[in-house]
Formats: sequence, structure tokens, C-alpha cells
Amino acid sequence: MIRTYLRFELIEGRAGQFVELFRSHRVLETSVAQDGCLSAELTLSEDERVATVTATWTDRAAYGRWTGRRDRGELATDLNQVLATPIGEATVGEVFDIAWTGSGRPDPTA
Repeated sequence: MIRTYLRFELIEGRAGQFVELFRSHRVLETSVAQDGCLSAELTLSEDERVATVTATWTDRAAYGRWTGRRDRGELATDLNQVLATPIGEATVGEVFDIAWTGSGRPDPTA
């Protein structure tokens, strides 16, 4: 299993608009509906200047299918309205292997 982290620098005062864009585009719902995505979360820093999207995936191939979607360009264009640092359709998150969980080591064949 892997966890991905994608960090967004927000324009001051635009956190609500950023969250609404994620809601209206159904980004998290669409990702968890995709085969291989186990969970997805959007978090905001306390000062609402940074948003982080994390997701748990069965493997890198599942995340690759997500990041290869054609509709990512439209979302990037919309999000750039509220971002201090623009993103592009090729923007992807950092990928980390889940080495251990509170319930023990994940099954690598799952």
C-alpha cells in the first residue's frame, strides 16, 4: 500500500473557495470510487494557507491511473484561481510506502 501527499499553497482568504472547488468537482468522491483508492482526505492548516490532500492506494499503478485521467487539466485551471503557487495537469503528489500500521504490517499482496 502507498499513501500520497499533495500540498497546495493557498491565497490568503481563499481556503473556503478551495474546499468548495474540491466538493463541486467531487475530487475525493471520484478518487475513492476508482479501483485501488482506499481513502482520500483534504486537510487545511490552522492558518488556512496550506491544503494537503492525502490518499491511500493499493499500489503505484492505481495512483498512476488516477494521475493519468484526462480531466485533471480542467481541475488545475479552476484551482489555480485560489492557489499562491499554480499547478498543472501533470502535478502529482509525493508517494510513500506504508511500512507499518497500528494494526501491523500491511499485506503487500493485497
